[in-house]
Amino acid sequence: MTPSPDPTPADAARWDDLTAEFLAKPGVTLERAFSRISLMVDGKLFASPGHGGLLIKVSAARVAELIASGEGQPFSTGGNRVMREWVVASPATDWRALAAESMDFVKAAAAASIKK
Repeated sequence: MTPSPDPTPADAARWDDLTAEFLAKPGVTLERAFSRISLMVDGKLFASPGHGGLLIKVSAARVAELIASGEGQPFSTGGNRVMREWVVASPATDWRALAAESMDFVKAAAAASIKK
């Protein structure tokens, strides 16, 4: 996959709407990650625009599901290293639902690491 470096104007508008909605949630901020202004929850990245869609963090099994259904593409930071819990959701998907799923996954992972 050769991801688009920047979001299209339509995707940028979707991102703006998504950002406005999620910034109203507790613990959600905007910070720079993967060379973009991204959504973070409690300091952990969960969604970022561009890369050809919406980059989200979900379980490896969910990543495989999204890729198999054609709703997502693998995400690589460069070279041959594919990030197993990151997927680029296509512009045709429900970004709001996927961002919420990602936020919940990231919060649960952070809580689980604290309990260890």
